[in-house]
Amino acid sequence: MGWLTMPLSSMHPHTTPKAYLDAQFTYDRRDDAGKGRALRIVASSWLRNQVYYAAAVPSTDGVDEPTFAVVCLVKWNPRDKEGYVFGFKDSAPLWR
Repeated sequence: MGWLTMPLSSMHPHTTPKAYLDAQFTYDRRDDAGKGRALRIVASSWLRNQVYYAAAVPSTDGVDEPTFAVVCLVKWNPRDKEGYVFGFKDSAPLWR
């Protein structure tokens, strides 16, 4: 996959790549009875302004499934000439 870049205004209300990616990878599509799917980030780190790592726990109908890793390359340049201060590139799933 290619790089997805954006201006700071597109990250609103998040001010860092870590906060933005934590929010992007978190969702809850369960109904009032708790049926459905959800994904939550239990831990994440943004290292050297270059790589985002996260541990994500999916759940189905309220039952947690095995934790998996999310890894994204990150570009962060608040002084970018064109205004595209943030970019990220995720990797394809690695099945072993």
